[in-house]
Amino acid sequence: MGWESDPRPGFARRLRALKDAAEVSVRELEIASSRTPRRRAGEAPLRLKRSTIDGMISNTRPVCPRQEHFEVFVDTCLRIAGGSGRPLPGDLADRRAWDAAYRDLLVGMAGVRSTSRLAADAVRLLRAANQSPAAEHEDGDGPDEVVPSRGPKVPGPAGGAPPPPPRTWTADARHGAPGSAPPGTPTAPPARTGRRRVRGLAKGAGVLALTGVAAAAWTLAPVSGRGTGGAEPTVAPAYVGGDGVLRLGALVPKSGGLQFFNRPMAAGVRLAIADINAAGGVFGRKVIGTEVDAGDSDDRGTEALAQLISERNDVVIGPIMSSTSLAMIDQVRTAGVVQISPTATSDQLTDAADDGLFFRVAGPDAIQGDVLGELIRADGGRRVGILALDDPYGTGLSEHIRRSLERRGVDRVQVETYDASDESHTTDVEKIRASDPDAIVVVGFTEATAVVRELVRQGLGAGEHKWYFTDGYLSSGESLGLPQGTLTGAKATQAGAKVATVFEQRLLAVDSAPTDFAYAPEAYDATTVAALAAVAAGRDDPKSIAGAMAGVTRVGERCTGFQACARLLVAGRDIDYDGASGPIDFTDRGDPARAPIGVFEYKADNSYIRLTHKLGEKPT
Repeated sequence: MGWESDPRPGFARRLRALKDAAEVSVRELEIASSRTPRRRAGEAPLRLKRSTIDGMISNTRPVCPRQEHFEVFVDTCLRIAGGSGRPLPGDLADRRAWDAAYRDLLVGMAGVRSTSRLAADAVRLLRAANQSPAAEHEDGDGPDEVVPSRGPKVPGPAGGAPPPPPRTWTADARHGAPGSAPPGTPTAPPARTGRRRVRGLAKGAGVLALTGVAAAAWTLAPVSGRGTGGAEPTVAPAYVGGDGVLRLGALVPKSGGLQFFNRPMAAGVRLAIADINAAGGVFGRKVIGTEVDAGDSDDRGTEALAQLISERNDVVIGPIMSSTSLAMIDQVRTAGVVQISPTATSDQLTDAADDGLFFRVAGPDAIQGDVLGELIRADGGRRVGILALDDPYGTGLSEHIRRSLERRGVDRVQVETYDASDESHTTDVEKIRASDPDAIVVVGFTEATAVVRELVRQGLGAGEHKWYFTDGYLSSGESLGLPQGTLTGAKATQAGAKVATVFEQRLLAVDSAPTDFAYAPEAYDATTVAALAAVAAGRDDPKSIAGAMAGVTRVGERCTGFQACARLLVAGRDIDYDGASGPIDFTDRGDPARAPIGVFEYKADNSYIRLTHKLGEKPT
């Protein structure tokens, strides 16, 4: 439920107007109270009056169900009580009692003797608004405006849109340029401009409303070091777009032939969400994560995406395969959600008509293809045969390998595509054998094992020819099912970061089962970048997130974690997020401009070891 789609009843409008007039929030005043002379003297801080409202809510049980937002709870509760004929005790059926209790809460907190200028200003503004909101429209459903006795009018939501700020925003320590809208005001950002939204963030004043309704400034509240429980909010926005809750859905392959990607990808997403929430979440509220099985087919993937869209996820992490990502583009564009794949590498995604909503963290095929071509040429390859799966991954990557070889003077390159459903690859391998290769590349996934067996059967084994594979097969684990010695000396490349030991241990704390961590760093970074983009945009709606994605990954001050990067954003500084997978540097097309590529070599038991990692760049 969001401000843009939910014209809430009169009670919610009055609360919002009161907090707008005060330009202060419960959370900031709680922080301010900890700085009072009493606190510095070692005495307990003053007791605030939140317990009054907590007690009122408790007394409505069992008539009224629990609600996420306080203001939604009140209107819902009074409607239920009136319709069911079940009375509420005392004066709890009177909206004015709730108005008064909430106003007393704000005044009580603002009245705390504090060294905070914010608290002092809040006292003045709250006292200036000396007419109780409840007195204005006793029925709770009056006109869409609330007029305090002094100060400007504060229009209520019209058609669900958030009200404008109670005064003009000027260029001071807390606000943006003169006359500019407050951070988070609903505007349609240009897709992937890469421009920073952080210039509009306020640099000190505080917000985080008790009920989830935002006040009128930005703050960075202290962050708890206790882990996931009880962390104080990192950032809270003025007018939060969307519904104020960032929802991330993950398309993970829990079934089908790509299950080997499931655990590392899921662990990366879960760890990132845990880290974000331990830092106080986004907009002072926990990020909500959902995992859905996308399988290994386009049909299953699009069904899973439809489920995440129906559950109102703002950002979708995944899927694994490039072909499935391409099949989803129309769905993503129509729904208007952001999609970030940790693994999809096809170059067709670069120019897809995605309305600026698709991103990927893994290096596009152009980067891996260039590195693999360079490797083959350095190993002495002069006549190269390439067997590629006939899908966007296989055909795209094989073309980039061919181009890379040609740039390095290798002009004898034979490319053959194969169908994964074929029971025999005899004809495809025969064509490669006829080209008399000294190096053979196989570009595919689990089905590549059948191609390997056919290469051996036709006398093109790794002992006589140099063999190379790409990440689709390397990560599958299928090599261990081959007779020992089959792959000895063969090499492979993988788009993806070297997984640091410390990061592995953190992943294992989330899921102790993974033995391979391929693309876990990319899944972690996809999740973190989405959250940082929401912070930078001041909104959790997908278009705003998409517009800020590129800007948080390049040019600015380098930072390496959500907490540190969020602090910089709130301080009004540009950031360049470098995460667990390394630098990202999103281009205006949603591709990483640079990406790490690993080089591996198979041993006699068909397992592999890492030889090196190289930071590749997209060829011009």
